[in-house]
Amino acid sequence: MSPALDSTVPGTSGAWVTARPTRAREIAQRLVRLPQLVLANRDLVLTTLRRDLSSRFQGTLFGWAWPVFQPLFLFTVYYFIFTEFFQARMPDLPDSQKAGMGVYMFCGMIAWAALAESLARGTGVIVDNGNLIKKLAFPAELLPLNVVLASLTMMLFSLGIFLLVATFTPVWPHPGWQLLWLPVLLVVQGFFIYGCVLLLSTLQVFLRDTAQIVAMVVTVWMFATPIFWVPELLGERIANYLPLIHANPAFHMAAAWRGTLMGDVTIPLTDAAHPELARVLTPVSIAAIPEHLGMFALWALALYVLGYSFFVLSQRRFADEV
Repeated sequence: MSPALDSTVPGTSGAWVTARPTRAREIAQRLVRLPQLVLANRDLVLTTLRRDLSSRFQGTLFGWAWPVFQPLFLFTVYYFIFTEFFQARMPDLPDSQKAGMGVYMFCGMIAWAALAESLARGTGVIVDNGNLIKKLAFPAELLPLNVVLASLTMMLFSLGIFLLVATFTPVWPHPGWQLLWLPVLLVVQGFFIYGCVLLLSTLQVFLRDTAQIVAMVVTVWMFATPIFWVPELLGERIANYLPLIHANPAFHMAAAWRGTLMGDVTIPLTDAAHPELARVLTPVSIAAIPEHLGMFALWALALYVLGYSFFVLSQRRFADEV
C-alpha cells in the first residue's frame, strides 16, 4: 500500500486504518498501546469528559448537586424501604451492622449502575458519532472510552457519599485498610466495561438491533446477579444454580466492591431444635476480595482483548456503514 493511504494517530506508530485486513501483530500493538494513545490525546479525552458530564446537568435546577442527591436518595430508599418497611434484613447482625441489607444492596447497585449505564449509552456511540468516524485523524476507540470514564466518574460520587455516611453517621462502620483495593477495582472495572462497550458498539454498526437486545439482556443480567438478594441466605433453593452464579463476572465485581466498602459481614444461623447444626455464613468478606477481584480481572482481560480485537478488525468498514 502506498504511504499516502496510511494515516497515523499521535502517540502510535503504524497505520491507524488501512484498506487491507488488520494483521495480528498490529492488533497486539494497539492492545498494549492504549495508555499511550490516551496520554497523547489526554486533552481531547478530558474535554470530552467534561462536556459529557456538564451536558447531564445543564439546565437543571440543582446542576452539579445531582450527583450528590441521587446516591443519597438511593441510600435512603435501600435503608428505610427494604430494611425498615419490608424487613429485608440479614439476621442476627451486631447493632453496628443492622443496616446490612440496605448497605449490601447499595454497594452492589453503585457498581452495577456504572456497568449498566455504560452499556446502554455506549452501544450506539460509534453509530451516533459517524461524522467523527469518517475523519481519518480521529482515534475512534476514544469514543467508547469516554462513555466508560463518564460512568465511572459518576460512580465516584456515589462512593464518596457512602464514605461520608459511614464516617459521620452510625449507619455503617467506616471501611479500613481494605479501601486500598479501591483504585485497583476501578481500573479492572474500567477495562471490563471498556471491552464490553467496544464489542457492543462495533456490533451495533453492523447489526442495528444490538441496542434493543442489550437493553433486554442487561435487565435479565441484573436480576440474575446478587444485587438485591444474598445467595448465602437462599440455601438449597439455589444450590443447582451456584455454578452459573459464580460464572457471572458481575457477581465477582459486586462481591469485590462489597468486601472493599463493607468489610466483614457474618451471619450466625442457629436452630433451637437442632443446635448442633449451627453455622456461620459470610456473605461479605475482606479475605475473599483477592479471589473475586482475580476472577473479575480475568474476565476484564478477556473482554478487553476480544472487544478491542473485534473493533480493530472491523474499523476499516466503519466509514461505509455509519
